Amino acid sequence: MKILVAYDGTIHAQNALKYGIRKIREKGGEVLLLQIFDSTLFVDYDAGPKAVEMARAEAAQQLAIARQIIQDTAAGITTRIVSEEGDAEQTLLSYAEAEHPELILVPPRYKALAKKAPCPVYSIPGVILVPVDNTDTQLANMDSIREEATATGSLVILLGTIPVHLYSREEKRELEKVKKETNTRLNRIDTMLVEAGITTKKVMRLGYPDEEILKAAEEFSASLVILPSGGTTSSELRKAAAMLLHESVRLKMPFLLVPARKTA
Repeated sequence: MKILVAYDGTIHAQNALKYGIRKIREKGGEVLLLQIFDSTLFVDYDAGPKAVEMARAEAAQQLAIARQIIQDTAAGITTRIVSEEGDAEQTLLSYAEAEHPELILVPPRYKALAKKAPCPVYSIPGVILVPVDNTDTQLANMDSIREEATATGSLVILLGTIPVHLYSREEKRELEKVKKETNTRLNRIDTMLVEAGITTKKVMRLGYPDEEILKAAEEFSASLVILPSGGTTSSELRKAAAMLLHESVRLKMPFLLVPARKTA
């Protein structure tokens, strides 16, 4: 796996670098840190060359911090540091095209790249979308949800999904039961995350789960969607995850698939 980190020296960019290192430690691969001195910002700049010199010195200090982070946390991990000059967005896109990373990590200032980049872009901090149904599927994934939200400082959107297409007019009672069960799971997960100091928002949607997940991801500009994977328990959420994976052309943001826990 190759992760491209867009580094601008901010605290958010430093956190993105730390997150990328942690992911590569888990999965193997390479972290490519790209710092871009955006010289286009100084076109027609009235302050003159001294301002450019000061900005270059600051960029050098920021890069030194990145090197220290790598030295402190990336032992045994393949890393590359590249410093370029030019238009930041265009340079990032060029590197993404040339290096073929599986994931790009960016501070919020670059989150608009998600619509242009050839691979998923994860803004840190960002928005994590967690679809929830009337089963305990996502409750079993709480460790992963908390870990991702804490590591990135992201807002968590809890999306209750109600598959209304499965119920006829004569099955209103069953549908209401599903709604109630889903809301119960939604509230329980919300409470657990809030107790962990994570900011959340709850929403409920009726429709095909895979379609509602994509709509919500677009509406809330999701940086990551956490979905369950595998398992023997039938779940509309697991079906939605499988459908989304088989239609990768529709995926414009990173998806984290959490494997089902093994039972004794």
